Amino acid sequence: MPPTVTLLSHTQFTSLPADHPVRRGAGTLAENLIEYAGRVCYRSDVRMGTQPSFISLRVREGHEDIIEHVRFVFRIEDQPLDEAVLLLANLASVEYTRLDDTTWIFSMNARNVRDFWRQGASPLARALVERARSVLPTVYNDIPPQGDTSHAS
Repeated sequence: MPPTVTLLSHTQFTSLPADHPVRRGAGTLAENLIEYAGRVCYRSDVRMGTQPSFISLRVREGHEDIIEHVRFVFRIEDQPLDEAVLLLANLASVEYTRLDDTTWIFSMNARNVRDFWRQGASPLARALVERARSVLPTVYNDIPPQGDTSHAS
C-alpha cells in the first residue's frame, strides 16, 4: 500500500501590499515569490511577470536555490521507517517528527522535494511531488505526473 501524503501547509502571505512586485508575477503567489527571488538575483526585477517560463528555465539551468524560498509541511501516513524515509530525513534543511511507527510530519523546501525525487522516484517521492505540484506547477513541470512510469531527472 502506498503512503498517504497530505499537504498541511506551505509558504503563504498573510499580508502583501497590492503594489508589491511579487504580485506582478503570472503564477501562484508561491511561484511569484520564487520568480521574484530569481529576478533579484539576476537584477531583472523590473521584468517581473513578463516571462512565464522564467522559473522553468532557471530550474533547467540548475539554479534551484531560488525554489528554496517555498516550504511545505506534509503529513505522511502508512509509511514505515525504511530507506526512503531515511533518505528524505537526511536531506539538508528537512525537519521531521515521528508520530508513531508509520506516521510522520515532514517540513522541507521545494528543492528538497526535487532532490528526493532524483534519489529514486519512490512511491513516497511521487506522492510528495504531486502534492507540491499543486502549489508550484512550474517547479515540477519537468517531472512526469503520477501514473507515468518514466523517470525524469
